[in-house]
Amino acid sequence: MDNSQENLQSETIDKNTIMQLMREIMEQEGRKIIAPILEEKMLGQPKVSKVYGEEWIVLQNRLLNAISNLELNERRLIMFLSPLVRKEVDKNPYQSTFIVRVRDFQDEYGIKSKAYYQELENICNSLQHKTYEFWNFSANKKYKSKVKVTWITKGDYKDNQGEVHIDLHKDVIEMLTVFDKTNPFTKYQRQMIVKLGCYGIILFELISSCLHQKNKTKSYTIEYLREKFNCINTYPIISELKRNVLDKAIKDIEKHTPLRISYTQIKKGRVVTDIVFAFKNLDDADKKVRNKKSEEIEFKLKETCTTSNVKLLSPRQADFFASKLAENQNFGSKFAKAGEDMKPFVERISNDLQRDSSQVAIYMPYLLELGFKQTDN
Repeated sequence: MDNSQENLQSETIDKNTIMQLMREIMEQEGRKIIAPILEEKMLGQPKVSKVYGEEWIVLQNRLLNAISNLELNERRLIMFLSPLVRKEVDKNPYQSTFIVRVRDFQDEYGIKSKAYYQELENICNSLQHKTYEFWNFSANKKYKSKVKVTWITKGDYKDNQGEVHIDLHKDVIEMLTVFDKTNPFTKYQRQMIVKLGCYGIILFELISSCLHQKNKTKSYTIEYLREKFNCINTYPIISELKRNVLDKAIKDIEKHTPLRISYTQIKKGRVVTDIVFAFKNLDDADKKVRNKKSEEIEFKLKETCTTSNVKLLSPRQADFFASKLAENQNFGSKFAKAGEDMKPFVERISNDLQRDSSQVAIYMPYLLELGFKQTDN
């Protein structure tokens, strides 16, 4: 009993001593080292779960499905922030201010305006007063909430620098950076939406969030679509909604992206209650064709080529066919390294063709397709 009491007292003293030392260090070091670690543990600050490249727009589905009344360039600005926010939060999880350079934003969307510095400031000011609301799909209505969250909490326009320093609400930052099983998300290449109008962007995102489904259909209620496209009172007749919103969005998407979309309507009596979208991604079909062709080439390789019956190419031949091979989509998808530029890719191929007979054997089916004759080397 006495030993247990003594051990307990000793343990308590040790803990108290440690806590005192920690407090002293925090005071001396200005909370530089320990405080952020403790805060992260105590507050449960969410971290970026996966980092995607700057070519991707990624956002949580609850934000994608949310109801907002954003104009085209307001919506573009939020999408433009997506990779930028991920990059900065990955460096510093507490980052809440993000710099948008006006010229970069203009270049992204092909906006040619000498007065756009002022326009971007106006967009930021507008977003400070606009909120978003989540949709309750099971009840087919917006969630009731007394708290309204704005997209931007502060916008500081740097006139002489051509920049806007934007402070985002922490909820918005989370929905642009935290992606996992408990926070389902959608990603797509940012270039997909640069030429789309407002309706096109909205429908593109809705369909993109469903592309992973085996059954390529998705049903949305008329109430949700009217809210989502911000046209509750604009097109009261269903035929007008289809013609001026849905058909226009689909035409826009099919002109500028590989998505193909059609839809049918569901009625209860004479009333249209739902729109069922059917969709496909042409890039998926192209990928299957490329994979099949790649398999055929590999089979041909095994049948026709071995290192014993191939010869190295001359420098002139190697340079010529290296350029041809690098431009071949099937070859590039198989042999190019991630992030490798064209020039070093060509140089590497040329070097292989001149020095490595085993690589020549591997490349041979592609060389034959480009007109190379084994007897010529």
